[in-house]
Amino acid sequence: MEKVMEIFRPGTEVLQCEADSLSRDRLGCFNLSIKGHAECVRYMRSFNVPILLLGGGGYTIRNVAHCWCYETGVALGVEVDHKIPQHEYYEYFGPDYTLHVAPSNMENKNSRPLLDDIREKLLDYLSKLQHAPVSG
Repeated sequence: MEKVMEIFRPGTEVLQCEADSLSRDRLGCFNLSIKGHAECVRYMRSFNVPILLLGGGGYTIRNVAHCWCYETGVALGVEVDHKIPQHEYYEYFGPDYTLHVAPSNMENKNSRPLLDDIREKLLDYLSKLQHAPVSG
């Protein structure tokens, strides 16, 4: 994303925060923790460009509630407490009423060589695109 931001220099970001990549999602086959998922939000905030977060995806409703709660805090620069206080949507955080969902023991099939290969291909594609005009 650093290269994307460098090439296109957007005035704003729109980040789709699909929650179906979280561990134990009924449809997704990934195993991300909520903290890992939120690192994307934290990273994109580091570019100091206005950001619009969109929800979506996620087929385990409790995971979605946990994820969006935590990522809203990350987007605002606020550390959200792990223990969920009573509120009108409290039941969505059961059965333990804490923020973070434990990852499963799913095998990680993303080898370092595979990820490096994908990254290199994407950087090559980006290098061939027209970049944003230089201001000044």
